[in-house]
Amino acid sequence: MSLHVYLAALARSAQGWEDQGEVVRGGRKSLGEVDASLLGSRAQPAAQAFIDTWMTEIKRLEDAAVDHGEALRDASLLFQQSDQDVVERSQQLMTWTDRNVSPTTGGLG
Repeated sequence: MSLHVYLAALARSAQGWEDQGEVVRGGRKSLGEVDASLLGSRAQPAAQAFIDTWMTEIKRLEDAAVDHGEALRDASLLFQQSDQDVVERSQQLMTWTDRNVSPTTGGLG
């Protein structure tokens, strides 16, 4: 009984969210370099409002991606500890000859 495959999937998902956060961060950086004043005094306020709105939304998405990655990594750690606790408790109930059986292969660990 073990969650190794599930833990690997959690790690991949966490890395995926972190990667997406980096992509979004790059977009936010690029948008932050836009100079709305180049559009002239009439268009600048509207363009700046547009940029500010998108900067806020992109920052929200970036934070969400980071939070999702962290939540998956935290869940993985909790599952790992829980899995280890279950294995140890199960082994305590087994006969002496079976206490070192591997939970993943069924053989002696």
